[in-house]
Amino acid sequence: MPQLFTRAAATAVAAALLFTAGAGPATAQPREPAEPAERPTVTTASGPVTGVREDGLEAFRGIPFAEPPVGENRFLPPQPVQSWSEPLDAAEFGAACPQRPSDLELGEGEPISEDCLTLNVWSRDTSGSDPVIVFIHGGGFTSGTARNAWYDGADLAAAGATVVSIQYRLGPLGWLDLSEAGPGYAQSMNNGLLDQMEALRWVRENIAAFGGDPDNVTVSGESAGAISISALMGIEEADGLYDRAILQSGTSGTVATADWSRDVATTFTEAAGVESASDVLDLDTDRILDAADELYASHFADTAFHPVVDGDLLPGLPYERLASSEGPTAPVVIGTTLDEARYWLYLLPELDRLPRMYFDPWLESLVGERSEEVVDAYLQERPELTDAQLGMAMAGDVSFRMPAIRMAEALAERGVDVRMYLATVPAIDLGGRMGSPHAVELPFMFGTLEAADTFVGDTADNRALSEQVQELWVGFARDGDPATPGIQWPLYDAQERSTLMLDHDLRVERDPYPAARQAWGDMAFDGTDPGLDRLTPLQYEGTNPNHPLVIASVIGWGKVWGALALLVALTGTVVVLVRRRRTRAGLSQ
Repeated sequence: MPQLFTRAAATAVAAALLFTAGAGPATAQPREPAEPAERPTVTTASGPVTGVREDGLEAFRGIPFAEPPVGENRFLPPQPVQSWSEPLDAAEFGAACPQRPSDLELGEGEPISEDCLTLNVWSRDTSGSDPVIVFIHGGGFTSGTARNAWYDGADLAAAGATVVSIQYRLGPLGWLDLSEAGPGYAQSMNNGLLDQMEALRWVRENIAAFGGDPDNVTVSGESAGAISISALMGIEEADGLYDRAILQSGTSGTVATADWSRDVATTFTEAAGVESASDVLDLDTDRILDAADELYASHFADTAFHPVVDGDLLPGLPYERLASSEGPTAPVVIGTTLDEARYWLYLLPELDRLPRMYFDPWLESLVGERSEEVVDAYLQERPELTDAQLGMAMAGDVSFRMPAIRMAEALAERGVDVRMYLATVPAIDLGGRMGSPHAVELPFMFGTLEAADTFVGDTADNRALSEQVQELWVGFARDGDPATPGIQWPLYDAQERSTLMLDHDLRVERDPYPAARQAWGDMAFDGTDPGLDRLTPLQYEGTNPNHPLVIASVIGWGKVWGALALLVALTGTVVVLVRRRRTRAGLSQ
């Protein structure tokens, strides 16, 4: 039986399917720094930093925006960065926050450190005043880094924005509930959110020195980064830290409850072999990562860490505040991809061999007797889908697209400017099996097609689309009015549901795939219906991963029939040999 079909492994795959970062298999290759005489220096509120000039831009990397969260600051909220007097060398990226190396996020040998609260800035002109785009990377709250080559901000900056990418604490160091260790750790389960807020404060205070407009800040994020933004939108204190928001494949529908967070902490403590939250404080980095590995192999898997509705920093479900008359009013772009879940074919190639019966219990847990109605709606609009692709399409919509639609509906209902996109541009990797997967729009946004050439291809058509996407993103950041020649992107509402179709044939459609949308009825998709335990069939406890037909489908029916044929042949041979032996025995008597 494949290892995939243990419950823990199935859950881990499900969690990865939801919350692994959007970046592909590429890590940063720092450019050669310019000669010292060519290097620009700017003065921040904390001290001077010296960057590099590259390709007509000015880049500043690895700038600390908070004190290192080590020593007495470990597991505590971020502390304001202390001042310095000598110019800080900002030529290279800072170390990634502690995590395991991954082909999808952080390559072997890349530096990691608990001293990782740094950010990077790309600017056309430090004497200018461009709109600012701050990017929060994904990674399931357990991995990811601003060092990733897909997130290089140079090309997007050249399109007219001052671009900032930030890092935040990951895994147990950023999201573990250690409140039992004392009052100072009361918000430890949301330290990652606090890191992001501190970075945004730094941007407000310092970005003018880098040529950005501090009164025009757009916060952007993908996957876990977008989930983080939706959580920030649920925090009144964060309202003043940004002016617009772009959420890419991540919504308010995926947050953790306080009970969930406490249960995660108990499981982690047991995995670490310690008795209390206080004992966790002194664990070294390696032991924390080892215990995290055990946690991810449990029923929590990578869904262990999310922004937590703790009743304090995040007082309630973000969706509730989004729908409230007292909620945030910042204009929003929100979108998803058509085939979100197929990205995880990178992690589990067998996903597109799962049979329909694998998905049925999960689907019934969501819609009851309307299961066939939902299936028929998807096949009506996409009759080419195989059983496995159908299951992945439904899982992707439950985890991403439908929560995005509910979020857009809630904002539009109370008059907030909100725009919706759906990325249908295809990926080319894995022989085209991925369709339009999670993260497919990222290389177009950043203009990093060369770094993603095996994922989407560095072609003339893709470069042309990338220029259009960047024009839309920068236009939204500049004045809230995204436009590119031939495209006017209308506001989203529950009547027209105007949606930008992000593809080589860039266009606006009215209510794309309406049957699939309507099939889910009035499900809330607000973080409670469904909860984290039912977002995908892979983690739903009612799924039977050990059914013989499921195992046979994953192994491959060709191999199964081949094995059966071999078994029949071997059985026949044994029967013949036994008969011959008996015949000889009879003749000798």
